[in-house]
Amino acid sequence: MEPPVGLAPEYRDVLAGEIRLRITEWSSRGSSGEAIVALPGALAPRASFVELGRRLASDFRFVAVDLPGFGESEKPSPGRFEYSPPAIAESITYLISALGVGRAHVLGHGLGGAVAIHLGARRPELVRSLGLICPLGPPEGIPDWARFALAPVVGDLIFRQLLTEGMFSRLYRGRVQKSASPTTLAAYFEALRSPASRLALLALLRSSIDTRPIIADCRRIRCPSLVLWGRDDGLFGLKSGRLLAREIPGTGFEIFDSGHAPHEEEPDRTAETLARFFKGERAGTQLARASRPR
Repeated sequence: MEPPVGLAPEYRDVLAGEIRLRITEWSSRGSSGEAIVALPGALAPRASFVELGRRLASDFRFVAVDLPGFGESEKPSPGRFEYSPPAIAESITYLISALGVGRAHVLGHGLGGAVAIHLGARRPELVRSLGLICPLGPPEGIPDWARFALAPVVGDLIFRQLLTEGMFSRLYRGRVQKSASPTTLAAYFEALRSPASRLALLALLRSSIDTRPIIADCRRIRCPSLVLWGRDDGLFGLKSGRLLAREIPGTGFEIFDSGHAPHEEEPDRTAETLARFFKGERAGTQLARASRPR
């Protein structure tokens, strides 16, 4: 899918409740007017959606947002704002209202996918459909190595003092996208450089260790949904993706030859898949729901 020629993004701040959020919007005169609100993962700013935004702007109003505490959005202290996926989901409800789009297609990657799941389950009147790219929430929860990095004292030391650009680059290439360019990695690290962003990230990750609320909301989703997963996801394996997708009634499941960020590694195929889905075409393999004890 080729991006429209000469399409320029628009950057602006939007007041979402009491928090200022920075967005980038792509749209063209030929777009249908239906909006896609895109929520990035914990280690990447809204710029991670640039290639998707450019490609989907012919048919949709594509809005990428820096989550509260991240990128160029406002960074309230953890004492003022609860950094958890449900709390961030509530702030996105204000954003959707402020954009005046009515119901939106919601696209979420990683931790942003968990936020999208809560939105779809708890505010169905605002969500047309859900696109979930390797979302946080596999039933087995956060990997043990990540739990150690988030532990008291250890987590504070890592996030406040030890997280260098080199460490970040190794983590991103090793767990998220092995082909990420030095320019991309430098830009992503810059979005996490401030002490306020690091405090927000640590608080959000700690609040997400227990993924049971995410799984519970997966089972409440009734809007059309599609899960995209990388075959070589370095954070949550393919088996975890299938387990999570089975918890969402009627969802489709697509596998990409990528890591944790198929929208960055395979933007053409990702854009084509999402365009068909958001236009109402059935997409992905339908997985049987996992059996659960009564």
